[in-house]
This record gives sequence, structure tokens and C-alpha cells, in this order.
Amino acid sequence: MAKEREEQIYDLRILEHNIREGAIKQKDYQSYLHSLPNSESNADYIEVYEEPTTNSEQTKPEGMLTFQPAEPMAKPMAK
Repeated sequence: MAKEREEQIYDLRILEHNIREGAIKQKDYQSYLHSLPNSESNADYIEVYEEPTTNSEQTKPEGMLTFQPAEPMAKPMAK
């Protein structure tokens, strides 16, 4: 039960909140991190690559938004 409680306190989704609220101290969190086992031997490494694009494939600068006018709404039918 104590281990489950410890895992909840240090859950990344609420960690910043717990530190900000004083539920845990930064020093205690660092101690917790150092106590975790090293699981590097269980890791699988994969090679990730991205194929280069040609100038003809780039139609707009990255980060630019494209807007199109909305279709006019049909008028509601009278009852």
C-alpha cells in the first residue's frame, strides 16, 4: 500500500501540483528518482529517420495556416 501511495504522489500528471502545494519537496522527488531501478537493459532501440522533401513537395512554409471561406449556411426551412 505504501508503494502505491508513493507512486501516486510522484505521478508525472500531478507532480508539479504536489511540489507547488508542498505535498512533496523537490529534494524528496530527487531522492525518489535516484531510488528507481535502472531498466536500460530492457529497452529496445529503434532507428528513426525522416525522408528529405524536395522543393516541389513543399507548398507552404512550415508553421503557416491556410484558411478557406466557409460554405454558406442553408436557410432553415419554414414549417
